[in-house]
Amino acid sequence: MNVKEYIKSWAESYKKDLTENIMPFWMKYGLDRENGGVYTCVDRDGSLMDTTKSVWFQGRFAFICSFAYNNVEKNQEWLDAAKSTLEFIEKHCFDEQGHMYFSVTAEGKPLRKRRYVFSETFAAIAMSEYALATGDQHWAKRAIQVFEDTQRFLATPGFLPAKFEADVKLQGHSIVMILINVGSCIRKVVDDPKLTQQIDESIEKLKKYFIHPEFKCLLETVGENGEFIDTNMTRTINPGHCIETSWFIMEEAGISRCSTWLCRCSTGRGTGDGTSCTAASSTSATARTCRHRTTRRT
Repeated sequence: MNVKEYIKSWAESYKKDLTENIMPFWMKYGLDRENGGVYTCVDRDGSLMDTTKSVWFQGRFAFICSFAYNNVEKNQEWLDAAKSTLEFIEKHCFDEQGHMYFSVTAEGKPLRKRRYVFSETFAAIAMSEYALATGDQHWAKRAIQVFEDTQRFLATPGFLPAKFEADVKLQGHSIVMILINVGSCIRKVVDDPKLTQQIDESIEKLKKYFIHPEFKCLLETVGENGEFIDTNMTRTINPGHCIETSWFIMEEAGISRCSTWLCRCSTGRGTGDGTSCTAASSTSATARTCRHRTTRRT
């Protein structure tokens, strides 16, 4: 089997699983038709294990429903589920400052808020994808508002509680990574230069701090200047995040002026500034396949 046939066979397999298994399951057992939104603790047989709703999952679910509608099948049930979940998010998942909760009850009563802004990032991409599906500019505007709030929360000292004591100087890869995706998604429905600026800043941080050619990998946690710190936590590599980063920067490589650097990174040929770099894709077989795709696009 050649590469095209191999990829086609898996694409057909994934589509079949999505349309005949995954989406029907969540439409039947996960969707909360009484309160709105989606239940997030469902057993394999469809039984509800806990009515607590993850707010991250609300945004991810609304995005998947909208994305599947836009790219797989014009299934109105999926689009209706996305709308129900977005309306649940709007009604129940923001506090008075625009910061989002981490978990709520079935009815939407707040249970927990964390120091992260990932609830915001997942809500923003869901809103933008739904706007793309429907043409409803309300959700496009909300997406950019949530994005701007996210930037404000991250830039305001003390707004988000610190993970470590003040003298522990570390930075994490995950928020840098996801902001590439958020900017890319919202840019499909909103023409705002701050989105491309955020993408460029995140990619520059990846290059400057997190890509470590001496290890041929992308590190999840580094020092404040990108230095490697030899502890269990900072030696950890997150393959899932590495694959996601490869995915996000390859999407940007298709449209961005920085595609030459991205492709050089992915093949370990250097950045053009006298240094060498290896993309996140070097950490897994799946990502290595993606890397070859990037190489052929140059």
